[in-house]
Amino acid sequence: MSNAQVDSTQKRDLPTRTLTTSGNTNVLLPDWSQISFSRMPAITESGSINVNGIDRKWRQGDTPDKYLTLGDIDEALRPDLLSLNTIAQTLNYPDLDTFSLDSFPKTGQQTLQELVDAVPSLESKSAAQVPPIAKLLQTKSPQTNLNSPLREILAPDSALEKLKLNQIDLSPYTVADIPGIETVQLSNFTGWQNSLIKDVPLLNSLSLASFPIKLTESGNTVARIDLIWGQAEKRRQRTVSGSDVAGFAVPCSGQSCPYIELDDLENSGRNIRGEFEGRSWISGKYQKVDGGWGCLKSVNGGKEPTGRLPFGSAFKVVVMEPDEKTDTVDTALFFRFKNICGATPYFIGPVPFMTYRVNAPIFIGASDSIAPTSIQTQNSNIKTRTGATNSPNSEVVQSPAQKNCQPTETIQGVNVAALSKSINDVESRNGDYNAVGTYTCVDGEADCGIALGKYQAKSYDPDVQQQVTQVEGGKEFLAKLSGGYKPDSSELFQFFPPAAQDAVFETRIRDKVNSTSKEIDPTTKNSFSSERLVERVAQKYFGGDSSQVDSNAKDIFGRVSVKNYASDVLQRYKDIASGC
Repeated sequence: MSNAQVDSTQKRDLPTRTLTTSGNTNVLLPDWSQISFSRMPAITESGSINVNGIDRKWRQGDTPDKYLTLGDIDEALRPDLLSLNTIAQTLNYPDLDTFSLDSFPKTGQQTLQELVDAVPSLESKSAAQVPPIAKLLQTKSPQTNLNSPLREILAPDSALEKLKLNQIDLSPYTVADIPGIETVQLSNFTGWQNSLIKDVPLLNSLSLASFPIKLTESGNTVARIDLIWGQAEKRRQRTVSGSDVAGFAVPCSGQSCPYIELDDLENSGRNIRGEFEGRSWISGKYQKVDGGWGCLKSVNGGKEPTGRLPFGSAFKVVVMEPDEKTDTVDTALFFRFKNICGATPYFIGPVPFMTYRVNAPIFIGASDSIAPTSIQTQNSNIKTRTGATNSPNSEVVQSPAQKNCQPTETIQGVNVAALSKSINDVESRNGDYNAVGTYTCVDGEADCGIALGKYQAKSYDPDVQQQVTQVEGGKEFLAKLSGGYKPDSSELFQFFPPAAQDAVFETRIRDKVNSTSKEIDPTTKNSFSSERLVERVAQKYFGGDSSQVDSNAKDIFGRVSVKNYASDVLQRYKDIASGC
């Protein structure tokens, strides 16, 4: 194939880059380092839904930053780990302090106590040192001594702690008027998940490749568009399209199945049948498949356009209208809404994407998603990678709604499955059993190893070693890890598969619940129980068993404190457990 095939792809005004395959075929891809949410194409249809009592709307002509929240993209990009400072520095924006406070609405939505909790440095400052707080107190409580430290003004049970900044006009004030607010991560703010992307200063200008989890290609598989078929086509069995719930090989059994027919890049002819020869990517305009999970699964009837996730879970790529007369096909993006207990199907769209002609190379993503296998692992509520074929890349699709509310083990009054999921959602949002982390040493470098899998358990941990050594060659594998060797996904699947990872994690949680329930809570002076038990177990998981109760100590990146981590886990736990 010639490099001229790049010209067979139209880029829809998106900045692009060229990927050259091992066979020297050039493939045109979006350049995510130059694309932000405000620079993406506008949605072409208006709509609205009510999600758990919250109205979500999108209007024709809106770019995604105007209808997507931080929670919608949290799993895919982790915006919660950003601060206003890191966003500004990444964009080389020198005047962050000039942004008015009303351009960051989440600030005004905090109570004074929530604001001080989010920005701990405020606690020791007087109200007079924080102009918008001083104005709020002058308006609502004129007798307050503005020279007193905020920790005294906002004493427990004080009515003042419940005041909110948006009870005054915030337009005269800037970000600089709340010292330290620019340095804390967005997850410090109560309700951060509900902030629209456009309502965080500069965030809608940040490239999708600059988020804590960079948007990039998922896999590296490229196919060639061999033929384009229109509405008259029926019943296609061998497909590469579907969803992360139904799998990515969903047949089309309807009376109208427009599709693009794929072939290998080599186009070697009938004597050699490659992986993609004859497979169909069905038009999502005409075929809908199951999508969504958890408490939002039923939104839009639980259906979404068939398609693929070649760039991760932030959005879905859908073939729209194959045109046999012009031998062209348009594609579009579809988004979804998420909250703590689930995700809607990908049905928010269409957002115009790339246009292709016959013979153009098209990026498919991970080839292992063509033939998923339905295997469920204990207490797993998200898509995982495992398989009965012992292939490390066989895709397993889990529907969280199937598992979230089954009768489950309770220890000391704690729903173990709900707590496990809550910690996992905070710790490892993408649920990647193939994740390989950093090399670390502890105890004076006596124990060294690699963080492994979905829960980033260390290879030197005794419970991990117990699991790994049950596999032939496990001892030798551990020895390599102790020297800094980083395994690939096939090795991780062989020696520390998903079932073993889940077993280690769940045993740890049970042990921590049992041991913590016997300890005295310094706040209540009673044994840890109920929500405080959940909170303390989360604190131990994050900061270690010897961590101080309700500590404000942060991780090595200075992003998350022990207390905030546990609060996040507790909120998730309550939302999950309340639905069971």
